[in-house]
Parts: sequence; C-alpha cells; structure tokens
Amino acid sequence: MVRRRIAVAILLMFILSSSQVAFAEEDGIYGKHTTGCTCHNDVIQPTPTHNFPANYIPGQTYSLSIGMSGGVSGSKGGFNLHVSDGTLSSGLGIMNTQINSGGNEATHQFPDYRSWSLDWDAPSSGSGAVAFSLAVLAANGNGQNTGDGWATTSWQSSEDSGSSNTPPVASNVTYVPTSPTKSTGLGVSYDYHDADGDSEQGTQIKWFRNGLRVSQIDDQTDVPNSWIARGQEWQVEVIPSDVNEDGEPVMLDPVTIGNTLPVARNLDVYPAEPLDSDDLSLDYEYFDLDGNPQQNTAIQWYLDGARIVELDDSNTVSSLWTRTGDEWQALVRPHDGNDYGDTVWTGIIVIGSSNLQPSATAYISPSGDAITTDALQVIIGYNDPDGDPKDATEIRWLRDGTQVSAYNDLNWVPPEATSKGELWVAEVRVSDGLVWSEMVTTNEVLIQNSPPIVTSISMLPEDDLITTMNLTVIWEQSDIDGDSESNSEIRWWVDGEWIRDYDDMTTVPASETIRDQHWSVQVIPGDGDGLGSSMKTNARAIQNAPPGVPEITLGGDFGSSELGVPDSVHDLVVQAISEDPDEEIVLFNYQWSRNGFHVPDLDGQSVVPSSRLEPNQIWSVTVIASDPWGLTTSTSKEITIANLPPMAWWTTSPELLVPGAMMSLDGTTSTDSDGEVVTWFWTVNGVSLSGPVIDVLLPGGVHTVALTVIDDMGDSDTLENEIILGSVASVSDLSASLDGSTVRLSWNGASSEYQIYRSTSPISTVVGLTALDSIPAWGDPVPLDMEPVGDTSDTSWSETAPVATVLYYAVTTVVDGHEVVWIVAGANMVSVDATAAAESVDTDPTGSPKLLTLPIAALLLILGAAAIGITLTESRRRSV
Repeated sequence: MVRRRIAVAILLMFILSSSQVAFAEEDGIYGKHTTGCTCHNDVIQPTPTHNFPANYIPGQTYSLSIGMSGGVSGSKGGFNLHVSDGTLSSGLGIMNTQINSGGNEATHQFPDYRSWSLDWDAPSSGSGAVAFSLAVLAANGNGQNTGDGWATTSWQSSEDSGSSNTPPVASNVTYVPTSPTKSTGLGVSYDYHDADGDSEQGTQIKWFRNGLRVSQIDDQTDVPNSWIARGQEWQVEVIPSDVNEDGEPVMLDPVTIGNTLPVARNLDVYPAEPLDSDDLSLDYEYFDLDGNPQQNTAIQWYLDGARIVELDDSNTVSSLWTRTGDEWQALVRPHDGNDYGDTVWTGIIVIGSSNLQPSATAYISPSGDAITTDALQVIIGYNDPDGDPKDATEIRWLRDGTQVSAYNDLNWVPPEATSKGELWVAEVRVSDGLVWSEMVTTNEVLIQNSPPIVTSISMLPEDDLITTMNLTVIWEQSDIDGDSESNSEIRWWVDGEWIRDYDDMTTVPASETIRDQHWSVQVIPGDGDGLGSSMKTNARAIQNAPPGVPEITLGGDFGSSELGVPDSVHDLVVQAISEDPDEEIVLFNYQWSRNGFHVPDLDGQSVVPSSRLEPNQIWSVTVIASDPWGLTTSTSKEITIANLPPMAWWTTSPELLVPGAMMSLDGTTSTDSDGEVVTWFWTVNGVSLSGPVIDVLLPGGVHTVALTVIDDMGDSDTLENEIILGSVASVSDLSASLDGSTVRLSWNGASSEYQIYRSTSPISTVVGLTALDSIPAWGDPVPLDMEPVGDTSDTSWSETAPVATVLYYAVTTVVDGHEVVWIVAGANMVSVDATAAAESVDTDPTGSPKLLTLPIAALLLILGAAAIGITLTESRRRSV
C-alpha cells in the first residue's frame, strides 16, 4: 500500500511557514517608548500607570513607580521608558530594571512583573520641561506574541522655577564641656537641620577670646589646647549653611576657662626596705597644667592604717616612731593656691629588723635514689650569730619543680604521694623570731621504677585444642608505679622444650601445631623500664581436628572440565574440595533442595539430571565433609537455573519476492529450547509491528527487517536482515483520451495480465492501508481496498465514461502470479477530463462496471519498476 508522504510533506511545510513569528524580548528592549510593542497581537489593551511629577525641582531625585492596570490576565509583562532630560537609575529595586548607557532610557530585565520602580535625577536649573514617554506590555505567558496587549502614554513635567530655598537651622548649640579647663579642652556641638533636605555645606564657626575674634581657628569645632589658658573668656558663633543660603547665626554666651587641678605623682618612700633604725623620707613630683605653683599641699602619715596627726605636712618620719614589723603609708593632696587635686597614696612600707639573720642547712633521707615504697624525710640544721633560739621553721616540698602545698611545713612525705620518675626537693628556712634565714634547697631525690608482677595467665582457646586453632596468650600484670605493660617477654614451650622461633609472639598460628603435641607458654612482665618475675601455664595437648570447610563449585555439565551456568538442558553438577589439617582422607556426602524443599532421592548424588530441572528453579546443595574419626564440617551453596533465550528466525512468502506486491514475513520458525516463544516484535524500515506473521508492501530498494522474539520467561533474541528488491515492474507511458463518451487507455508493458482501476479522485492505493502505513490524521480520508473495473492482456483498454467529470485510472501488472499494486503518478496512473462525455452517448462500452467508488488518498509515491533482487544479510542481536 502506498504511504501518504505528499500530504505529510505539505502539512509540515504549512507548520514551518506559520512558525516564523517574532517573539517578545524577555530580557527587555529599548526604542519602543513611542511606537509600542507592535510585534505582539493586541487583544486587550492595558492602561499605563505612573507617578511622574507635574513639576520638578532642578537637581532633586524622584522615585518613579510605573506599571499598568487591566489587560490580559496573568503576571508577566514589560515596559520601555524614555526621558528627554535628567538621568534614570535603577535605585534600590529588586534588579528587575535596567538602564541604557545614556541614562535616558529604561526597560525590564525579566518578564515576570507588571510594576517597576526606579529613580530619576532631575536636570539642572534652566533645563525647561521634561518629556516622559512610556510603553507597557501585558503578556499572557504563552511564549509567543499572540494574545498579548500593549499601550503607550506620554507626560510633561515643568521646571519649578518659582521654588525658593529654605535656609538651614543650627539648634542645641552648646560648649563641650560646659565648664571647660585647660585639661578638658573646649569645643562646640550643634544639630543641623534643613527643611529642604539639603546637606550641610559651608557652615561657619567663629571663635572669640576675651572679646577678640581668633580667625586662625575658624570653622573648627574644637579649640587647640595651646590656645587655652585659665581665666580666659571664650565665645563661639555658628552660622549654618546648605551652600545655597546661610541660616540664622547662633552666638553663645561667653564661657570662662576654669582652674585645672594640680597633680602629685611618682610618690616614693626612702629607703625602700627600711630597718627599725632608719628614718623615712617622702618624695613626690608636683605638676599643674596651668603652671600654678604648689601652695598648702597636705601630707599625712599612717601607721598600721591609723593616721598620725603629729606627722601632718611632714616629709620625714624619725626612726623613733618606727618598730620592726610596722606598716607605714603616706598620702599627698596637692594644692595650687586655688584647689586641691586628687589624693595619692604611697605603697605600704614594712619596717625591717636590725637583728642578724640566722642560717639553715637541709637534706632529704634517703639521700640516694628512692622507690615508690619509700617515705621522704627532710633533716634540718639551724645556726644564729646572735645565739637566738629557733623560733619557727618553714618547709616547702617541690615535685618536678612545682610546690605540693599539702605537705607544707611537714618533715615527711608518705610513699603513696610519690610516683616513678618524679624529682623531689625541699626548700627550708628558719626564723629566730625576728628575722627569717635565706631559703635553702636540699639535694634532689629521683623516684626509681618498681618491677611489675604477673597476676594471671591463660592460653586460648580454653576448650580442647586442635590443629586448626591459633594459640594465643593473655595475661594480667600489676605495677606499683601504675606503668602499662611494655616490652614483656613471651616464651612458648613444646613438649617441654623452649622454641625460640616463637619468642614474643602473642599468637602462634594453627599451621605450627601438630596433633598430640603438648604446648605451654611463659610470660616475663615488662613495664618499659625493666622485667619482673615470670609465670607459666600448664602444658595442653593438641587433639584431632575436623576437615576443612568444603569449597563448592556448582554449575551445568557442558562436557568440559569447567562447569558452566546451569540451565534446564544440562545436568547440574556439584564439585567439592576439602583439606584435612591432620592430612586424613576426606569423604563427601550431598543433600539437595529444590525451591527450599529437600529432595531425598538425590541424597548422596553429585549430579542432578537435566530432566529434573526447569528455568528459574532455585537449587541448593549441602556438602558434608568427614574424616575417618567421624569429625565433620559442612557448607551450602545455592544457584538458580538459568532460562535459555529464544532464537529468532524469519522467512518470506513468496520465496521469490516481487517488488510492489504484497508479501508476508513469517516469524513462526523462531524456537526456544527450554520453553516457547510468546511474543513477536517486528521493525520494518523503522516501523514497529507485532505478530508471528505480518503482511507488508515494499517498493524496490534496500529494506531493513528486524524480528525480536520473547519467550515465556521474558528473555529475548533479535534477528536483523536486509531485503534488497529491484525496481517495481510497472507499466509505462500510460495515456488516456476521450473519444466521444469512450475513455481509451494505452500503455507500454511486458506483463501478460493487467488490472485497471478507476476513481473520480487521484488514485494513491488499490489495497487500502498496509501495516507500514501511518494512520491518517483525524478528518483525513482513509484509503480503502479498490475494486478493479477491468482486466486485459493487451496494452490498451476502453470503457464508456460512467460520469461526466475528471476520471482517474490506474493500471497494475501481474508478475509470477502476484499483482504489483504499487501506484506511481505519471507511470501507472493517469487522468482524463470526461466532462464532454455528456454530449455523446456510447451504448456499447468495452469496459467493466461504470461506477466504482475510490478512496481519496493523501500521498503519492514515485518509484521506478525493474527486476527483482533479494539479498538477505543476517546480523543477529540477542538480549537475555
């Protein structure tokens, strides 16, 4: 059957031509502010909205809001704005606007909004009226330019030439601080306000000292300290300005620079470490920023916190006032003749003694190195030049350089306080009741290591030992120093002999053991510094071991040494290997299960016959290995019987194919060795079909035919071949003429039989739809089988025109008994205008039936006719 290619081609050309449309610029567009978006079909016009100023103040920034109301439904849209003067900017929007380089035109950045905001800086004074031109677009969001709506508007803003500047105001003008001195400095603070929002520019600050203006510090908010002195009278005037105009001046009342308090500093009492025989002297430095001399400065002395009024205003304290251990302190309150400054204190001075200092000696016992079980004792000696008896002793114990306060003033350090590796010393001083001796340091004592002790030992495993077991030693040890185990020695004994090859091994591998041997292990504990006393286990015998766990290979017997993937057409075979650690003979037994159920009649068999197998069955085997002593091990393995894929094969009918004639493709010759083929899928020249046998109509040329078959287990196989056909054997030079009311056809051809078809519309097929034809679109005519109006063995034929209209004829040939039904316009299809037949009457027609209903076709195919050739090229694709 002929394909409907011409109709499809015409439809595609129409679609392509209609798709050449212009689309909106989703990321904005310029130059549309006056013409609008003319590329979009205008359906419902929106109304532009804006807040353009009616009058503008030169140089001022305006926040513009533009958008639209009405228009098509939705939220997508765009805009284009142009201003004749001033500068546009995106302001603080959400980056949905963009400005051109000239700053006079703006547009949207993405099409997801229908309102936008931006800023406009008005032009300078004298620019005159400014024109705003705005175009907006309301889009329906269909991605095309249909169904949208657009509109434009314009606006003029006049320059506000009558506007006047409001002068700024300075408020809250005050001196900083309000009561200045030379130490605080002098400044002015004020608040600036401008009703027009103008920034502060050109504000004047004028300073006056003692009634005279000091122009050198004009416009400074702070007076340099070098200009200030006590008693001066200062005044300030502030004239606010916004550049355009000065505000009202503000003049503060005069302020007088007050007195700066004097300072007493660097107080010291001499000597720094006085004895009870020394006089005390006070020294300090007086400072006054105003340069005032010291007058009536107050000095007071305090003994043990109590004021000694007899010493007021005195710079010295006689030794008659002091005693050993007294704590003295002095204060100074400076005065400059006007005011007192801050009170300043000296540090506390402790009066020392003139008594001669005693001395001490000390050492630790034991004097050599100790261990952690030893107590440490300090032995102290005392000597006093004055012969004074010892009044007190101070002892400080240091461990690794850090004082241990718990043992302050104790002669003993208990054993539990010391640890290995610590370095202990003692520091000692003595007192005669008045003076302490110098601190002396004893000899250093290093706490030595104590050896560890084994408290328990075991050789694992604890149950019977066999030759497949590793031997492992574990033990526990204690160490008075708290040291962890380190560098312990391990010795293994076999049949009473020390085997040095295993020294220091915590585990002896099973491969080193032999049945009937007797093993024991000895541990000499170590703590990293030395070895302690050892402990040894009792000897234990190595007993018989079971065979090793079998290694199983499970697969199909394909006649080779290696087993393959099991299927239902080959026997299922198990192969097992096991080694006995005692080198005994190993025997095997087998137990089979199918789909989880035991199959007793196969027990002891290493082969399952293929007759017991089916695809997708799950078989498992348990292999039991035993030695002559009756010890066993076992393991299991599971496998699924694989499904064998089908084999695709197809043939053609007739064997000698005729181009342009109906032919059959037969896939029933496909096979499946362990099931059946249930589905046939065909692909002919890229067209998918199904069924075991399909009928197709093919022209000359190379045709690719692929058959995919699926079996009852879901596996598949594909066979792809090529069919090569020669040219279609069709008539040529077909012509039609009207002789009165008789239509006469003539042609050239080598066939012995011809079939003639007629229709009142162009003939595109005589057999209706075939498997390779597409189903017509809705409303298109469906090609139907046509009945011939005549047949002949001649190369001419005639009939009386059945109706007075344009008639269409097709002539087919017969090759080897098969009708070539391929229709080619201009070769075996022709038309004749029979409208003049109404004027003539032919009562003896030579043709067949006068009326024949022909289907209206949608596609004409142009192919030649020639000899037939078939070549089959197999390329098999298999999918499992």
